[in-house]
Amino acid sequence: MSLYTLFSAGMLAHLASAYTVINVKPFMEKNIDPIVYPGSFDKSHLHTFYGSDAVTANTKSSAELQAGCTSAENPNDLSVYWTPTLLYTPDGGKTYNPVPVMRFSAYYNLGEAPAEVAIPQDVRMVAGVASAKTEAEKDPNAKVEWFCEGDPFRGLDANGFPTQGCSTHLQTLLYFPSCVNTETLETAYKSRSHGTMNWCPAGMKAMPQLRFSIRYDLRKVLPNGWSGTAPVKLASGNAFSSHGDFINGWTTDAAENMVATTRDKRKFEGVNGKLGAYKAGTTCKSADADPSHGVSDYAQSVAAMSKRSLSAWGWETRSRLARLAHGA
Repeated sequence: MSLYTLFSAGMLAHLASAYTVINVKPFMEKNIDPIVYPGSFDKSHLHTFYGSDAVTANTKSSAELQAGCTSAENPNDLSVYWTPTLLYTPDGGKTYNPVPVMRFSAYYNLGEAPAEVAIPQDVRMVAGVASAKTEAEKDPNAKVEWFCEGDPFRGLDANGFPTQGCSTHLQTLLYFPSCVNTETLETAYKSRSHGTMNWCPAGMKAMPQLRFSIRYDLRKVLPNGWSGTAPVKLASGNAFSSHGDFINGWTTDAAENMVATTRDKRKFEGVNGKLGAYKAGTTCKSADADPSHGVSDYAQSVAAMSKRSLSAWGWETRSRLARLAHGA
């Protein structure tokens, strides 16, 4: 083989390297959190779930998720993703309803340096601080943002949401750790302060970095928009409490194929696998795997939480929880 051929092949391989993104439909709202509150139905606020419908309050492994039906366009992605449900009030805080999700996108790219290993099976991650009430209490590594897609920036209200209604979509971003110990499955964010070549803590490898990009459509439910304080909140509190959870459910072969897509942030490359091409979709229909437990209604979820003390998550008292149900 000539040097020219080798050079050309290398260039083509480089040009083929990129990021990948998967659009995933929401399939349920429920007051469970298998990472933070495993097995519980009265401790968690309401979450919106995307991906494998095999998730329950007790899910721990990739294998469990891979037995389910995915709502992702990529059939090889049987991961489950969840975030606190975004809610709007049509009546000045008397009631709250879930905001329609226009699109949930899971991006995987290089972060600060290319990936060295695939995301391991059974990896579980949380990004953001659910108890945060102010900008200062947020985790800067998670890079949480809330803004109106494509609109000029007009400022944020005291709760961290845009001060005016969006002409397009209300969008949020959230970044996850991209370092992993492949033995213990511990994860961490990259930082030059670690003093390593891959910017990861000693003993960790770089993996593709997951980023949530969620677009919400408020134009039908709040057709007149707003000016001043946004009539929205998260089930966990204000915008500063924004966070997300992830349990890996990618098939092993597709996870390995993903590594090559993380060398260039600027180009898209689909991740194919044994279950099909990256946009093949699925023929199954997602459904709650445990419909007899937990609730999907916001007010009912607050009522369930009010029976317990949850100071670790920023809920001060039971009366505070009661006020949340009524928009205080």
